[in-house]
Amino acid sequence: MTTATGTPTIILGSGSEFSFLDPEAATIEIEDIAFGLAAASRFAGQCVSRFTRQRVRYSVAEHCVRGARAAPPELAYPFLMHEAGEATCGDMVGPLKALFPQFRTLEKRCEASALKRFRVPEVDKVALKALDLRMLSTEQRDLMPEYIGKGRDWAVHLPLPIEIRQPWGFDEAAEEFLYCFRQLAPIELVEELFVL
Repeated sequence: MTTATGTPTIILGSGSEFSFLDPEAATIEIEDIAFGLAAASRFAGQCVSRFTRQRVRYSVAEHCVRGARAAPPELAYPFLMHEAGEATCGDMVGPLKALFPQFRTLEKRCEASALKRFRVPEVDKVALKALDLRMLSTEQRDLMPEYIGKGRDWAVHLPLPIEIRQPWGFDEAAEEFLYCFRQLAPIELVEELFVL
């Protein structure tokens, strides 16, 4: 949507306006992040379970939660929140995103705004990216079986010792994200956001 002033803006589920020209001014709620990521499909929705050989939908929220649960403690909360920009920008597949550097810049700005809002500590970016690549290998093994046997070198980014047998539905992905957030976010932030 574009407002009457011509500003590219969306209305979030919480009712707040989110301007892509000024994401720092937005009042984004953790529920906006959780449900936005639960609605965003990884891999443009092109997933097939290696266990059932059926097409499945796998959300960005589930990616974040599973990775956070497999992460060492210092990376868990940053990993949970590392795709926060996609809650408002959507998940554009990497090969396509590479063709649109302006989009990548905007997404990173939206992400930085959310990370600041939710007090996500800065961590070793190399370690966080390594975990993300291991999660990607896990997802490709379990949800993109066509990768197997096509020159994929699993030794480069060893899959995590988890299996994605049955991806979660929309509500479950959002609720698991919120549950994980309550466990990992700074306690004073959780107390501010939720009536305990």
